[in-house]
Amino acid sequence: MSQDAQSQFSFSALVRSYRDPHPIYAALRAHDGIFFDASSQFWLVTGHAATTAILSDQRFSSDVRFESGASPQADAPSFLRDAIEKGIIFTDGEAHRRVQNVILRVLGRMGKEAPANITAMVRQILAGVRGGEAFDLVKDFAEPLSLLVVAQLLGLPLEDEAHLRKLAAWSDTHGDAVSGYLRVDLQDITRLGGHFREVLAAKREAPGDDLFGAFIQEDAIFVDDDELIINCMMIFGAGRVTTRKVLSNGIPLLLPEWSRWGRAHRGDPTFCKRAAEELLRMVTPTRYLLRCATEDVELSEQFPGDHLIYEGEKLMLFLEAANRDPAVFADPDVFDPDRTTTRHMAFGFGPHYCPGAKLARLEIQIALELLLETFPALGADATFAPRWNPNPNLGGITSFRVCPFRGAAAPRTAEGGQGVELPTGVGAELGINVESSRT
Repeated sequence: MSQDAQSQFSFSALVRSYRDPHPIYAALRAHDGIFFDASSQFWLVTGHAATTAILSDQRFSSDVRFESGASPQADAPSFLRDAIEKGIIFTDGEAHRRVQNVILRVLGRMGKEAPANITAMVRQILAGVRGGEAFDLVKDFAEPLSLLVVAQLLGLPLEDEAHLRKLAAWSDTHGDAVSGYLRVDLQDITRLGGHFREVLAAKREAPGDDLFGAFIQEDAIFVDDDELIINCMMIFGAGRVTTRKVLSNGIPLLLPEWSRWGRAHRGDPTFCKRAAEELLRMVTPTRYLLRCATEDVELSEQFPGDHLIYEGEKLMLFLEAANRDPAVFADPDVFDPDRTTTRHMAFGFGPHYCPGAKLARLEIQIALELLLETFPALGADATFAPRWNPNPNLGGITSFRVCPFRGAAAPRTAEGGQGVELPTGVGAELGINVESSRT
């Protein structure tokens, strides 16, 4: 492998291109969808077929520990290592299934009330931004919605909004650190864990019909209280990140033709369900998953090339690259809610498929419906530059101001719809051809 290829296709190059890594993904996929990056000592997997195969292969473990210096968290302090190694994300087999089954059972029990509860939450949030003034799509909408839903799932009090936001900030630090982005105040993880320990003590006195209560009743699935708390911390973070990121990074993609999508919603009650699925594909909340080979695995016959992966070697499976694979998705950079192929990997694949996928889909769908109904015309605030979290895995837009418009006051796009242009470069940074979206 030439030095140029190693430099072009390295994980470091992807980190530097965190706002729009899709050109590198496309070049890497065309060169080799299972590529060994000598600089990071990781296999970089970008093809849809290879990602699917590896995520369903039991010879690859999600238990990516710290013994190897190749781990992105190799230099993490010991308390962070403990916080990560006991979480459901990094466990396999029966230990993983036991926790996942409890989550699925609680979500199933809450499922009947979920549409009404989420609708009420969205309406409550929109009531605070309906005055015709510009508002922050992330801080005023996507973040509070995702926070309220996961807090209700865990049985956390919803009344103290300021306290919930503090927990969310600590949780963001936890999510950054768990994903290997350590440029944060790691003591926030201790603060979040301390709060959840207090919640656990209170729940033991008066358990509720929620996920925290279910974990207490099924405490045999955890080794100790630390493991229970760590898993609640992970769920609190993961449950927020998915919806927040898809709405924060996805809604801007719809703004140039906002009124068009509003007409589509009014004419077809299934539109927002399909649009939510397409936004999940295009945004992909978790950019990559880590796996480790538990034995030597030869993939060269299935995927031509030199793909002998040795025991102990680690892989990064880029879900968002798989979700733009032209071998599966025609015109992958185009927003197309009418796609017949919906085999995206926004929620992973295989045994670690996200147990909260159904709830997240519902949140995004209802949010889209009510945004389109509340704001017949909505556009980006061209005077405000979007802000980003540079985390190469979970990072995305952290602040994006939008402006509602009324009637004739709304600017017009080239297509004759109501809306405004995205701030310069945002469409490219999100990896979408905003001029070629179709319905």
